[in-house]
Amino acid sequence: MSKMRKAKYNHSLVENNWQTKWEREKTFSPNLKTSRKPYYSLMMYPYPSAEGMHVGNMYAFTGADVHSRIMRMKGFDVFEPIGLDGFGIHSENYALSINEHPVNLAKRTKKNFYAQLRAVGNSYAWPHTLETYDPEYYKWTQWIFIQMFKAGLAYRAKSTVNWCPSCKTVLADEQVIAGKCERCSKDVETKDLEQWLFRTATGKRPNGSLYADSLFENLDKINWSKIVTVAQRNWINKKKGIDITYPIKDTSQSLTCFTTRPDTNFGATFIVLSPETAEKFLEIVPAKQKDKVSKYIKEALSKSKQERREEGRKKTGIFTGLYAINQLNKYEMPIWVSDFVLAEVGTGAVVGVPGHDRRDFEFAKEFDLPIIRVVVGSDGDKTPIEKIEQVQEGEGKMINSEFIDGMSVNKAIEKIMDHLEKEGWGKRKTSYHLRDWLVSRQRYWGPPIPMIYCEKCAAKGKGERSEMPGWYAVSEKDLPIELPFVKDYQPKGTGVSPLATIKDFYEVSCPKCGEKARRETDVSDTFLDSSWYFLRYPSIGAKSSGKKIFDPEITKKWLPVNMYIGGAEHSVLHLLYSRWVTMVFKDMGLIDFEEPYDRFYAHGLIIKDGAKMSKSKGNIVIPDEYIKKFGADAFRTYLMFLGPYDAGGDFRDTGIEGMKRFIERVWDLFENHSDFILTEKKDVEEVLIKMHQTIEKVTKDIENLRYNTAISAIMEYVNLLRDKANRKTKKDRGRAGGIEWREALKALALLLAPFAPHITEEVWVKKLGQKFSIHTSAWPKYDSRLVQETKRTLILQVDGKIRSTMAVALDEAKNKDEMIKRANKDKNIQKWLKGKTVKNTIFVLSKLINFVTR
Repeated sequence: MSKMRKAKYNHSLVENNWQTKWEREKTFSPNLKTSRKPYYSLMMYPYPSAEGMHVGNMYAFTGADVHSRIMRMKGFDVFEPIGLDGFGIHSENYALSINEHPVNLAKRTKKNFYAQLRAVGNSYAWPHTLETYDPEYYKWTQWIFIQMFKAGLAYRAKSTVNWCPSCKTVLADEQVIAGKCERCSKDVETKDLEQWLFRTATGKRPNGSLYADSLFENLDKINWSKIVTVAQRNWINKKKGIDITYPIKDTSQSLTCFTTRPDTNFGATFIVLSPETAEKFLEIVPAKQKDKVSKYIKEALSKSKQERREEGRKKTGIFTGLYAINQLNKYEMPIWVSDFVLAEVGTGAVVGVPGHDRRDFEFAKEFDLPIIRVVVGSDGDKTPIEKIEQVQEGEGKMINSEFIDGMSVNKAIEKIMDHLEKEGWGKRKTSYHLRDWLVSRQRYWGPPIPMIYCEKCAAKGKGERSEMPGWYAVSEKDLPIELPFVKDYQPKGTGVSPLATIKDFYEVSCPKCGEKARRETDVSDTFLDSSWYFLRYPSIGAKSSGKKIFDPEITKKWLPVNMYIGGAEHSVLHLLYSRWVTMVFKDMGLIDFEEPYDRFYAHGLIIKDGAKMSKSKGNIVIPDEYIKKFGADAFRTYLMFLGPYDAGGDFRDTGIEGMKRFIERVWDLFENHSDFILTEKKDVEEVLIKMHQTIEKVTKDIENLRYNTAISAIMEYVNLLRDKANRKTKKDRGRAGGIEWREALKALALLLAPFAPHITEEVWVKKLGQKFSIHTSAWPKYDSRLVQETKRTLILQVDGKIRSTMAVALDEAKNKDEMIKRANKDKNIQKWLKGKTVKNTIFVLSKLINFVTR
């Protein structure tokens, strides 16, 4: 290639110019009513829990934008909105950490976050932004709460809840990760408090089935990243089994245990109660044991759930002095209390089968309780019980089990359940790990829960719902219930919100009797805000937006979301809650679909110099300085080049410097394009084939979100163009090679456009003279006949260093002697071998030839 002159690329000027034009002309804001091919592409909106976004956030948002851009170039009317999840504990905790009121902080972070997202060049529909702390938004979040209450899906109950002493608020089960708060990572405690809950687990659909069932069963139907569906399946954890009732000896009471393995019940030797469940039976505990049992319960309840769940911890417990009767064989099973049993798992009572359950085995060994083996392996192994040192689990045949002896495990399970139900000793049941969603928060920064409590009505047993005396929903015409400005907004840790100190806020009249009543002072969970935001985006700006939660016509046209991208860490939080809310909306007749996203893709995470980014490590990378220094296109393309989008990669400064040089080489190609031409017929043919191969490769890789390999293919293509281009002479004017050269450059611009939108817009319009905008131009198509590789490029080396390349027919590339003969005729090879003696020639089949002179 004749040397190209270096042309300075001013990325700041180019990027500012095009960003301004795109937004001014609403290039990425489709008409939502008239669009013919709607495609809703969405990335999880950020919560502003810092001054701005770091490079990990930008990685996620850029990858989602690349997908939006290629779908737009494929002819779809792409709608890609953006907003801020600004209400809630994440933003409030940050406000507390910098001693600034969240109201003031929200104004600044909104400006910063949106400026960053504009600077990186994402193709957002800017007229459709939303912020969850905007009263026009949370008016509808409150409306949703009211609809849940009216439908019997919202209720208030006293229960043992997760309490974060650092955040000073309750947490839903899904917000406790390995015993720690998902936000601040501090240990979580338990408290008994009255709270508002949504019936995510216990709620019934109009057909009588449970929402938990639909959430579980639909996992087989949705096109989501496996890591998320597996996490939701494990969290919901649907199990089919049976509740078995055991009479308590010498009393009129009984207790119930749930099990999925009733076939092992002939091997049951004890029962263990959770400390919470045991409290209910204290009155029948023999006097000589009562003080010991009470003391143990008190000590156990002081421990965190995580401590009680801890694997490998020595089992503790206390015998109650009570016995339960196994009605199958009349065996008297001692009833114990142990902290390893949790109240919310099953019935809070576990039947101990130590021969076939690891924890039961450990408990039996600790307290010298009998171990009876009732299942043997298919090989008939009958090791004496006294020699068994570890539990026997899995498939096999029944023994020591009377009428089910010899049966397979599966057959025995059905037989024993039939028998228990026939005798009235048990009832088949489906159990779930999923619990109802606890939505109350004792914080300030969130939507006030729109409920009112009247003591006078409660005393008379009156209320909007008979099972909840005294409680009334706020009238919908009074929405939004605006969050008042509270100077002292810090959480107190008293179990009530800071709003409980504002008399003007909580003192109201009863909507029924008119007497003095009290407004609810808790705010709702931030995940309620985000459970429906995707439904609101398309309706922003519509005439009906102030009167309806969303425009029915627009919603029907654009929903569900076609592609949703976000982090897998939200698997059992936002992603589960939004599925449930969508199902409820369908049952209410608001929408005609029950899954919110056609496809969900979980992106990977960015690390810095081999370590996870964190403030404590001091390796948080702020993108602003990199965009300013290297340009948004180099920054975007480097992020997408780091690795597979679902895996992430390691951000290194040396890498982005290399990407900047690549962008500059691309600029050189276009800046000098009119001075160059493909002069050789074989070069025209090679470039044409490579162009179509690159189009195919990039198209398929981007469709599968394998952005790194797509960029690699573009780089190879750029190298070939630079290698084959020759400077024009007078005799080249009007030659066909100029046409192919121009088409090759047009293909390059189109392929690079989703990754580097600014430079490609610049060269498309100003260098190639094409119609604005490249981002609404058609994605290039490849000719399948040219994609089939007919030639192979051999690398030619001298002493291990690349000195030339040679394009040959595919079938010729295997002919060693002929290839070496041709390589010796190459001008560059002749130049580097001049005056030297070739001592060895290395031929790697169809790949390279290396002439060794040393």
